[in-house]
Amino acid sequence: MTDSAQLPPAALIISYQVADFDAWKAVFDANEQGRQKQGYVGHHINRAENDPNSLTIYLAVEDVDSAKAYVTSDDVKSLMEKAGVTSQPEFMWMTPVREAIIWDRELPAMIIIHDVEDFDAWLAGYDAADELQRSNGIIGHAANRSIDDPSRVLVYHQAESFDTLRSFLRSDELRTVMKEAGVVSEPEVTYHTGGWGKIY
Repeated sequence: MTDSAQLPPAALIISYQVADFDAWKAVFDANEQGRQKQGYVGHHINRAENDPNSLTIYLAVEDVDSAKAYVTSDDVKSLMEKAGVTSQPEFMWMTPVREAIIWDRELPAMIIIHDVEDFDAWLAGYDAADELQRSNGIIGHAANRSIDDPSRVLVYHQAESFDTLRSFLRSDELRTVMKEAGVVSEPEVTYHTGGWGKIY
């Protein structure tokens, strides 16, 4: 999923707390065929930096209606219970617009959510900042647009260390680029160890 032209039409980003990551992942992995049958085509898992049992999972989907019906079904609720999910799931339905992440190993990552004045103008600014990202140690990145609120954007950045991510976020250059691209809200930022990805 590295070519933007080949991106899935939609993605679900789901967040929740689990009692034990390994026990949860065993159930999650065992249900891969069930997800595939409902139009899910891949996943990438993120564990919060300071709480590895707090998960944010990216799920690529081909059909939003089918995916929504499935993820809120009694079958999935039972699976979550079996897997040890201990909090109410939070859902974000997104349209992937850029994706060049590293899939094959676990890496420090940050998720940045903010609102933009004009999405097309913001995306042009995001693309133009590619060299800025690279020169500041960003080695993988993705961008998604909210389906429910088209002015809301979720950006994903990977680096070799959390210090690199924090340094980039604090940089004056990035703040200037974001302002020029039309970011109109204070970014919501969370840090994760991301990985365990698979394309079905």
